[in-house]
Amino acid sequence: MDVDKSLTEELVKNEKENETLAENERIIHEEVVISVTDGDSSFSDEDELTTRCMPKSTNCAPANDAINVLYQAVPELANHFSITCKIGEGAFSCVYLAQLKHYPEVKEMFALKHIIPTTHPSRIQNELNCLLKIGGCDNVIDIKLCLRHRDHVVFVMPIFLHDKFQDYLYSFGVDEAREYMKNLLIALRRVHQFNIIHRDIKPSNFLYNRQQKRYALVDFGLASGPMLIDRDADKLRKTLPTAGAPPSDSTIRVALSPSKFDPSCSRANVYKCKKPSTAVKNQLMKKKDHPSFDSSHICDCFGKAQVCSVCVARPNQVAARAGTAGFRSPEVLMKYTEQGTAVDIWSAGVIFLSILSARYPFFRAEDDIGYLAQIISVLGSEPCVQAASSIGKHLLLSEPVEAVDLKAMCTKLRMSQMSVKLGTSSQFQQIVKSWKAMSDEPYDLLSKMLDPNPHTRITAEDALNHPYFTNS
Repeated sequence: MDVDKSLTEELVKNEKENETLAENERIIHEEVVISVTDGDSSFSDEDELTTRCMPKSTNCAPANDAINVLYQAVPELANHFSITCKIGEGAFSCVYLAQLKHYPEVKEMFALKHIIPTTHPSRIQNELNCLLKIGGCDNVIDIKLCLRHRDHVVFVMPIFLHDKFQDYLYSFGVDEAREYMKNLLIALRRVHQFNIIHRDIKPSNFLYNRQQKRYALVDFGLASGPMLIDRDADKLRKTLPTAGAPPSDSTIRVALSPSKFDPSCSRANVYKCKKPSTAVKNQLMKKKDHPSFDSSHICDCFGKAQVCSVCVARPNQVAARAGTAGFRSPEVLMKYTEQGTAVDIWSAGVIFLSILSARYPFFRAEDDIGYLAQIISVLGSEPCVQAASSIGKHLLLSEPVEAVDLKAMCTKLRMSQMSVKLGTSSQFQQIVKSWKAMSDEPYDLLSKMLDPNPHTRITAEDALNHPYFTNS
């Protein structure tokens, strides 16, 4: 009886904890609020917040209830860590500041990232695999320990004090901007060496400590690659017909005996078959014009500014579109299925564009079509149409659009932004002078990173060998 009673009490306790976590998750999904005591205390975002939530000051208000819940969820934590406070939370995790309990001589602080229990296991496994295999060098964040108890997982990571992107964007000097982009590309080169796509490159995932000149690429929850679980690929496979099991709305193909056909048409001789004669072609065209020919499944809108009923009835295209709005590449927006590491280079190019123009975020729209239209307005219609054709897409525009001069656009935007943010101080005058004297090299690199064609877009390795970095 005592065993049953204790078991019942434990189940009730776990149920209450799950209800509390579910309620917390609902609140987090509605609005992500980060509370810190030394600066701008709140901003809404859909992103997962890992060690990037940590301001340069580690002062934070204790959240005893949340800390107690974490201790109960993962009892092993109490044996090793003394949790000071909760320093951030997001849609997929909560982050706590902690110190080793039994080694007071170790002054190093740690970030305990508690993954929300409802997070898909593949996301947790992908991030852990990435941190273990590629973390700890070349500006990729490290992981010290991983603890798991039932559905609760905690990553123990080194704390990384950093500045907020918006705080240094306008006061960026020319040399500092070059070093920032160089270190970002070093991190991407490291990731891409393992043929891994980060898929969520943005300023809040590339931490920068301005005083110490340190950098860290974080948040691999959306990463994909050969050694990772690709949930988007699984979805794609489910939508495609498998061998021997055609979809219900498709024409069933029946395999006939090869003996009923001419030997010259066997698989081995398929490329040796003669072209059909003109008489055969004419006969086929007559059959097509016959009333019995069913043309209801033939698309009649290709290349036109309309969508026919045949295309509307087609199943939705499934392609990976993970990432943050405004940083997705054209091939992601156009649902290209064979995406590669070039999507990260595009996102890094958007960051570079924000730095050169002092405009963040640079792209802002309501949906994917809106973002694609904004990209076309900057790069021009011709290269975007050609890029779409290279990935098997037909991009139809109402009118042609000329590409803008990247240098002229960025210079004009940065000057206007700096005059508002920095005023007319001597610091402003010095920064303005350095930006006006900038060569064409950064804009040449920018154009290569923002190449709409993923097949010709520059790689991280080649970008690091660009004169923008080598001539500095």
